[in-house]
Amino acid sequence: MFRSKILICVILCLTFVSSCTRLNSGSKVLKNETAANEKPVVIAFAHKSFNSYFYTIMNEAVKKAVEERGWVFESSVADYDPMRQNQQIINFIEQKPDAIITTAIDSISIEEAIHRGNDAGIPMCTIDTNAVGGKLAIDVSFDNYKAGQMAARAIVEQLIKKYGEAKGTVFNAYGELSSNAWRLRKEGFESVIDQYPGITYLPRATEGRPELVKEELLKVFKAGLKIDAVHASSEHPGRGLVEALEESNHWVPFWEDGHIILVTIDAEPYFVDLINKGYADSAVAQDVIAYGNITVDLLASYVLAGKPIPEGKYYSEDTYWQVCDISITDNQAKVTIPPYIINADNSNDHRQWAYVAEKLWGFQYSK
Repeated sequence: MFRSKILICVILCLTFVSSCTRLNSGSKVLKNETAANEKPVVIAFAHKSFNSYFYTIMNEAVKKAVEERGWVFESSVADYDPMRQNQQIINFIEQKPDAIITTAIDSISIEEAIHRGNDAGIPMCTIDTNAVGGKLAIDVSFDNYKAGQMAARAIVEQLIKKYGEAKGTVFNAYGELSSNAWRLRKEGFESVIDQYPGITYLPRATEGRPELVKEELLKVFKAGLKIDAVHASSEHPGRGLVEALEESNHWVPFWEDGHIILVTIDAEPYFVDLINKGYADSAVAQDVIAYGNITVDLLASYVLAGKPIPEGKYYSEDTYWQVCDISITDNQAKVTIPPYIINADNSNDHRQWAYVAEKLWGFQYSK
């Protein structure tokens, strides 16, 4: 478990320009003035877990975005128990907050809780992992399918450099498929790998648990199989890859013989550091800080103001990715944050969310 209790000290600015939505994270947000007799805005966040650095930063990003507006932040954590999360959402609904934000543990079973929020007239929002059913006022998600494709292509490129063609054995530790995000990453990854008959593909179900990732990879090594590349669909379980490579004497930098290609998704500080040291080849970045900023921005400027969210481009000037898309279907706004590759060429760019979280906000990554 990787947790941090250090408070975020950076202020992000949310502003709207013309017909496009624009986020300026380098300026200060003016807090909403609340009259003495006016009920404060309450935003509830039903979180899935604090079991990783990524989820710790997600919580702090939502909290910061809410409190910088002078609003009240309420939260719960379900520790990866979907039934517990559903009940926590129902408990929030009974308290009648102005909006509820959640990141689903189980994209299917959470549907009933989302419907209850709809019936109560509370704007329901999801970030990172969405809900399959129910009406969402805002869904800020990541292009998980494309992220899986990008991770696979990064591996294929390295295999071609190594062998002159796309061949070798690729181990993929995929996450719990009840999570829509992990399912899409697996499907995207396989859509690319399946194009290359010279690649032997070894998928392993690991439930997103690093100890299972480690166990499954060690089994493969003990069976005497030669592995050319390893992948995990998130970096918390990806720690299991690192531990297995270390324990099996396969932990070798790219400039030495015996290096095993390592590509992950999320781009947390630990894995960015591994890229800088030559042990990891690349990571597909998922900007976790943007989830809270965009959701709270759209709530404040549109949903809670009784205005429709405009379809089109959303600009985030101080991020590496700069711009994403908002699509509207049945009055539901879907914001898709684009994935991109971090490698040795751009790993130290100050706009990376890992740099902001660790260097500017002071959240040190601990083992």
